[in-house]
Amino acid sequence: MGLRELLRLDGSIRSTGEHPTASRPAHRLDADSDVMISWEAQSEVGISWELTLESIDDAEESFSVELDLKYTWIARGFGDAWKAAGEPAAGSAALAELVGRCWDPNVRVSNVMGEEDVRSNYTMCIDPHTGRMHRFTKLRVTASETLELHRFPFDRQLLSLTLSTYRDTSEVIFVPYEGRSSLNKSTAGRWKLYHASNPMLVVPSPDSLGLSATSGRSYHRCFITIEAERDANWYLTHFILPHCVIITMNANVTLIPRNEVADRNSVTLTLLLTAVAFQFLLVSEVPKKNYQTILDWVMAAGLSVQLVTCLLVFLNADNPHDPSHDRSAFYTLSDDSVSDIEFGFLLVFIVPWIAGNLLLTAMAKFGYYAVSFDKLVHAGQGWLFDALLDADDRYGLPTGDYSLFRCSKKLTELKIRLVKGAVAKKDSQKTVPANADALHA
Repeated sequence: MGLRELLRLDGSIRSTGEHPTASRPAHRLDADSDVMISWEAQSEVGISWELTLESIDDAEESFSVELDLKYTWIARGFGDAWKAAGEPAAGSAALAELVGRCWDPNVRVSNVMGEEDVRSNYTMCIDPHTGRMHRFTKLRVTASETLELHRFPFDRQLLSLTLSTYRDTSEVIFVPYEGRSSLNKSTAGRWKLYHASNPMLVVPSPDSLGLSATSGRSYHRCFITIEAERDANWYLTHFILPHCVIITMNANVTLIPRNEVADRNSVTLTLLLTAVAFQFLLVSEVPKKNYQTILDWVMAAGLSVQLVTCLLVFLNADNPHDPSHDRSAFYTLSDDSVSDIEFGFLLVFIVPWIAGNLLLTAMAKFGYYAVSFDKLVHAGQGWLFDALLDADDRYGLPTGDYSLFRCSKKLTELKIRLVKGAVAKKDSQKTVPANADALHA
């Protein structure tokens, strides 16, 4: 069974009404190659890649990569054109001209911000009899991505490069490039990659409703994914632990006699200003989101402890000795009562604050905050759900089928089915034989 059949599952989404190609003529003239081709001759474009993650911008919600994209296809009509030209030899100018005019799937990265910086683009004919082509494209792109930062700075990101084409699904569908492994690398500071030697290619079913355009035609797409985890050590050592020490220093007010109100206020306000200045120094390192991250909650908890310390200093201030400023009716706490209150302050606020920060650090070190990458896929990646969700039902639940391919030399496939009102269901998992000739059939 070919990969195209593997991607088509029973019960997958199919558009209602006639297929967009139902009323088309049997053949047409391809504008790019001047070759008469059949509408029914659907081509599988095999995708492989090597990429280097250069940076992730939390503020702009984008990432930059250098991408070596390798894909293969059968140029329809090329064999007949090659024979008509006298079967020119490999490396000849005549063959190079035929290759330059051959049918092309027009693969592009569609979630690019700005323009692609194409460094090189080379097409090679592997088998002129069948029209088997290989293309090697090296480019640098900055792509948009909606980052999930609720767990920042202990977050994982499933980044995607969306590959699409201007040719509809009657002409082109995407599949992994069997027999050729893919690779992810990183030069981005504070990020580490998972499954770098067997990265994931996500391929929705060609019948998914979300692939349909307003014209009625469906345009297939696939998603090169990067599984990146933020290295939280920098945030732990440069923010969370120093911030923990600054807030803990508020316990020093309990060592100052209660009648030394000025000294107590001096310590409290100095620590408050230090904490606020510390946060301003790190504002460029914190993402600007309209929801609270873990780091935001840590900062808010620290400010709460400082507020309680200020209240403690105010309420436990000793009675003034000047009779003209006697406020004994307001301050009725004895020294013993004040000692009990301040001891309770240490137990209720300072000790849990220290314990919470240490627990947060330990859990981060052991990865307890991290979400599995498979769960990130199933939980709701916008780029995937857009491919599965009907354009007229944007507020509904996505339904349909997609496949997760691990693109090492031992290609594996995991089929997922989404059903309305239910969680993602794994249909099957299998190893696809790594046979480079499978795409030639």
